[in-house]
Amino acid sequence: MASLHEMRDAPVGVSVVETTTANQFVTFTAGDRAFGIDIMSVREIRSWSPTTELPSQPFGAIGVLDIRGSIVQVYDLQRMLGSHGGSGEAGQVVLVVSLRHLDVGLLVNTVSDIIFAQGDDLRPLPGVKSKQASGGQVAFLVKNEDRLIAILDLAALFPSEMDLEH
Repeated sequence: MASLHEMRDAPVGVSVVETTTANQFVTFTAGDRAFGIDIMSVREIRSWSPTTELPSQPFGAIGVLDIRGSIVQVYDLQRMLGSHGGSGEAGQVVLVVSLRHLDVGLLVNTVSDIIFAQGDDLRPLPGVKSKQASGGQVAFLVKNEDRLIAILDLAALFPSEMDLEH
């Protein structure tokens, strides 16, 4: 399993995981809430640096960064999920994630850990019969020690970006 240090230093687009990645998630906080995303979606973890704001940015976007020669749109995850945004402060982190044909940045408070979830740890959302029926940004929950972690569905968070061809 790759350490957070190894993931932080890996170039964008280079896989840092050589072991089985089924049900492995990078966990992080956005505000006071714990979230996770599939480890295979994460391209890089980097310290916050100021973004360049552009006019008419998409909802939740706070600007762009030049990451190893590629321009990456950065989104404030707290704002996208209905909370007051973090607005890019020292100590925050940008997770660079891959959306099929495009990399985007997610501004989060901290990256916590890499967890491996067994089948018994995966929990459906309450009152939702299928992922398609939920229409939400959370795919399912993972029970990890004494807490539940909401695993985000990047396709639901960024539906228009998932259709872009690059």
